[in-house]
Amino acid sequence: MNHVLVVEDDRALGELVCDALAARGLVAERVDSDIAAYRRIPLLPTLAALIVDVNLGAATTGFDVARFARQVIPHIAVVFMSGGTQAAAFRAHGVPDSDFLQKPFRPGDLAGVLASRLAAKRD
Repeated sequence: MNHVLVVEDDRALGELVCDALAARGLVAERVDSDIAAYRRIPLLPTLAALIVDVNLGAATTGFDVARFARQVIPHIAVVFMSGGTQAAAFRAHGVPDSDFLQKPFRPGDLAGVLASRLAAKRD
């Protein structure tokens, strides 16, 4: 079963994303900060995907968290989401072979993007 870590500082949105993923048969876990993500990622060597908000408050960015995740788990699928960051910033700072969703988005859109990314990782 695919395990997904959701890094989102907005608790309601993070829970909505996790619920949408769980409804599609994924094991979704949410953390609310970069610090929590940095602590959790090394403990999840079989983590299949990272869904990360780009803007995580005053701390490091979701781009930083994704780079760290790829150092620990090189094959991890990554989907960035943001309400403020534009796609150009994603192209400049995101990790290779990742996706970007502009908030607001429908949970089904996220699930579709993630399913495609996970399928690409299996090939």
